Amino acid sequence: MKRFLFSLSFFILHLSYSFAQQSANIVFIGNSITYGALHQQREQTAPPVQCARWLSQQEGIDTVYFKNCGRSGKTTYHFLPNAADVIPVGDKTYFEDVVAKTRELVKAHPALPLVFSIMLGTNDTVERKNNSHTTPENYVNNLCTIIDSLLTLWPDAHVVLNKPIWYYPDYVTKGGSVASKKSLKLLDTYYDRFSQVVAQGKKGHVHIGDSEAFDYFKKNWKTDIFEEKDARGKSYWLHPNEQGAKQLAEFWGKAILPVVKEMPAIDPLKGKKIGFIGDSYVRNHREPIENTWHYKFAKKHGMEYYNYGRNGNCIALDLKQWGTGMYNRYTEMRDDLDYVVVIAGHNDASQGRLDSIGIDTFKERLGILCAGLIEKYPHAQLFFFTPWTCADFVGSPRQLVVDAMLEVCGSYGIPVFDAARRSNIFATSEKFRKIYFQGGKGTDTAHLNNKGHDRFLPVAEQFLLQYVER
Repeated sequence: MKRFLFSLSFFILHLSYSFAQQSANIVFIGNSITYGALHQQREQTAPPVQCARWLSQQEGIDTVYFKNCGRSGKTTYHFLPNAADVIPVGDKTYFEDVVAKTRELVKAHPALPLVFSIMLGTNDTVERKNNSHTTPENYVNNLCTIIDSLLTLWPDAHVVLNKPIWYYPDYVTKGGSVASKKSLKLLDTYYDRFSQVVAQGKKGHVHIGDSEAFDYFKKNWKTDIFEEKDARGKSYWLHPNEQGAKQLAEFWGKAILPVVKEMPAIDPLKGKKIGFIGDSYVRNHREPIENTWHYKFAKKHGMEYYNYGRNGNCIALDLKQWGTGMYNRYTEMRDDLDYVVVIAGHNDASQGRLDSIGIDTFKERLGILCAGLIEKYPHAQLFFFTPWTCADFVGSPRQLVVDAMLEVCGSYGIPVFDAARRSNIFATSEKFRKIYFQGGKGTDTAHLNNKGHDRFLPVAEQFLLQYVER
């Protein structure tokens, strides 16, 4: 029966990994086609909206969060980071708008992979007054500058380049811009240069996306593109209607899907600051701090690690040799920590110490520590870890300290890991201590060695990660 339960648990765990759903952040950059021009309910039918919806319906994909950065009438020049480079002179750049919307998206969903989907070039092909079409060379340079600038800000992001779609090659805008057969042919030239953009971009982060939508709209322009009147009163076809936008969205989605599936989720802990305060458990006694489970946890998740461990230190007692108790000493910690972990209590439960102040005073000062941490770190996640179990644990000062930590910290809403009862550390076993505790003689009952920290790491990690916002 036990073997069956183990097999079933493994099978369920395997399934949870096999069918893990990937979510993503996507920023769509483009012109009026991306924007959803002429749509009555653009918020529901614009290509980015429908693309995100299509992607969310695909196997292996959960939720797709997106921003539509389409700007009507704009060229690649209008998305350059430096306004002085925009043509025609005097026009503004929309690069900062893209940056602002991307930051908003990433802030809301920091753990998700980020993709930029770009379809620019239609307006680059037309002839304008005092602004001739964008040459293929400048088109490539502009795309490379835009992409490099975005990947400098978000190094883990990926970029998908989609070929601009077919349009009716004979219209004149009210502003006097002319789209001719020569203009339309230029789109093929632009697309032929996509491989240069990929080669010049960050390796493995820039991808050639869709090229099939061009031919689709060339065949289905009567049904899938709005009919409009140009400056001469002549009909022309440029902007996909709601039905055409749905088709374009699927073409984009098929290009973006494999990129998203291959991208790892970004660790939400990456770059966060984590501080550990405690006694020799935290300082790691006579071995390097780098051997501790908490140091390894922080480095595994790309966090900034700060160690405030002090040998012999207590939560609630001020000792001449071992310094001020943590109920006051926490004020020495840096103010900008995102995560604070207290690993303590062992020394408070040492022979005679708890008797010297009484359990009520211990609880009172532990409460001071809890309240102080909350006030100092209102935005941080706070955690406590109790000491290990000990010989004759039931009814001992150690049990009183452990239970007081569970009670007091719990009353403040601070999660506590009961390491005395829930860890995989068998501190009462001499044979166990010889393997996993410092010294190798079995006499140390408090301090894990490197192997012991490795053993406890997955247990502590599982406890901490359940409180991490993803």
